[in-house]
Amino acid sequence: MGSGPDISIIVPCFNAERYLGTCLESLAAQRTPDIEMIFIDDGSTDGTGAILDGFRNTEPRARVYHVSNEGVSAARNRGISLATGRYIAFLDADDALEGNALAALYQTAVRTGAQIISANHTLFDIECGNRVPIEIEPVVQQPSEIVREIIHMHRIYNNIWNKLYASELFADGLRLDERVSIGEDALLNLQLYLHAQRVAHVNEKTYVYRIHSGSAMSSIEHYTEAHKPMLSSMEEILRREHVKELYFRDFLQSAIWLDEKEHGIRDTMSRFNTEIRPLVLNGIDATRIPVRDKGIFRAVRSGSFPWFYYFTRACEKVTGRKWGIRR
Repeated sequence: MGSGPDISIIVPCFNAERYLGTCLESLAAQRTPDIEMIFIDDGSTDGTGAILDGFRNTEPRARVYHVSNEGVSAARNRGISLATGRYIAFLDADDALEGNALAALYQTAVRTGAQIISANHTLFDIECGNRVPIEIEPVVQQPSEIVREIIHMHRIYNNIWNKLYASELFADGLRLDERVSIGEDALLNLQLYLHAQRVAHVNEKTYVYRIHSGSAMSSIEHYTEAHKPMLSSMEEILRREHVKELYFRDFLQSAIWLDEKEHGIRDTMSRFNTEIRPLVLNGIDATRIPVRDKGIFRAVRSGSFPWFYYFTRACEKVTGRKWGIRR
C-alpha cells in the first residue's frame, strides 16, 4: 500500500442494484486527486455484478472483484489488502459522495500532514426526500480525546465512511473485526485514533448517507443484545492497548447507556452488579485509575454504584445539571 494513486476508495457491494447508480455517478464525478476505485462484489445475487462490470468497462480507475458472500467487514478488509493508494477511503454502495469530497479530504491531508481526516456529512431519507446536515461542533483536535468521543458513540467520529486514512495505519495488519456486525466501524476507528499522531477535520459535508428501508441501521431489535459484541470488543481493545483505566469513566457510561437505552434505569441498575460490572472491572489496575475517577471506581468495585447512580440522576432532575459519570 501507499505506492500507487493518491487515494484508494473501497466500495463493498451486496445486492445493491437499486441504489448503485447514484453511488457510481458520484464516484465518476471525482476528477481529482488521482484515485483507484476498488469494488468488492460480496456474492450479490441480483444485477450488482453486471452493473459493476459495465462501469469498469467505461471507468479506467475502477477495479472489480467478485467474491463469495462473507459480509461487509470481510469485503472492506479485502479491499484494504488490495489498496495501493497513499490514503484509503470507504464508500457504501447505497450512499454517495459530494462532488468535491475526495479533493477536500486529500487537500486537507496534504496541508496538515494528518493521518486521519474526518468530515461532516448529510443524512438523506430516500423515501421522504428529507436532508439533515450532520456537523461537528466543536471539532476535537487531539486523537486521545477523539477516542473518548468514540467510546461515547459519536455520530461522526464513529463512522469510517466520512474519513480519509493514511494507508500506513493499516500496514501492521489492523483490520475490521469480522465477528462484529454492529459497531464495527467504531471499533476500527478506536484503534486507528489510538495509533494516529495527527488528525484533522473538514467542515464541508463530503458524504451523503442515504437512509432507506434496507439500510443496515434502519431497524435494530433488542438494541442492548445487538451491541454486546461491540461492547466486549471495545473492552478488549482498551485493555490490550493499556488505556482502559484512562477511559474508565467513559467505558462505564457507555456500557450503562447501551443497556439503559432499551431497558430503562431501574432494570439496568438492578442487573448492573451481575451483568455490567464484571466487564467494566475486567483487567483493571486500580493504581492506574485517574484521580478524578477513583470515587466512581470504588463505588463500582464495592457494588454500591447503583445507589450512587440513582442519586446522581435524581440530582440531575432537580438541578438540571449533569452529575456523576454523565457528560
